[in-house]
Amino acid sequence: MNRLPIAIGSSAFLAVTLGAAAFLVDSGPIAQSSAAMILFGLLGVALGGLSGLLLVRAPWARWLLGVAVLFAMLLASIGGSGLLWIVVGVGATAIIGLGGPWLTLWVRQQPVTDQLGTVPVSLIASGAVAPVLVGFASYQGVGLSQWALVMSTIASAWAYGRGLPFGIWGFRAVTPIFGLVAVSRTGRLGSIAIAVGTLLLVAMAWSPLAKRVTAVITPPLPSPVSRRGSGDASR
Repeated sequence: MNRLPIAIGSSAFLAVTLGAAAFLVDSGPIAQSSAAMILFGLLGVALGGLSGLLLVRAPWARWLLGVAVLFAMLLASIGGSGLLWIVVGVGATAIIGLGGPWLTLWVRQQPVTDQLGTVPVSLIASGAVAPVLVGFASYQGVGLSQWALVMSTIASAWAYGRGLPFGIWGFRAVTPIFGLVAVSRTGRLGSIAIAVGTLLLVAMAWSPLAKRVTAVITPPLPSPVSRRGSGDASR
């Protein structure tokens, strides 16, 4: 594997990690429990972008890592941690590496012939986005109900991404239940954000486009060939 993509991807993930540490040390008006949930999702986004860059050579991985780095720099600036300028320096270096022409020959240039589509990709990505959304919506502190919603979303996204049938039904049946409980135990503005996010997930899960991942396409098999008949014909 080329060392340059590894160096650029590692610098981006290092910037996200340092930004997460700075935010966890001093999260400003955001409670520590909420900060931990936000960072849980942010690290998931960064890992997804790093895997997409190094293993899949996906063009979208550059943008995903760039967004994660910028978000980590923003989180580090909320408090007064001394790591802020280190995060800014490492993050700026990573963004230059991700946005420059150095990865042009590394990332895949040809488009994917059989793309999943917006709905399946959004459902899979919800596993990393949910902790960030719920964490900010419950900035005064998260409890068991918020964590139940987040973990059920992560489990549903993982199962859905692997094509398991109970993944889509997790979004359809389990997510609304935990979402309703989390909405009832969150502040007014935060409850609106969680309610909108939950309704959006449920609507996408009931969409016909969501079945594209779980549907199994069986190609037609050729008719069996009789060996006895072929042997008699050769005689």
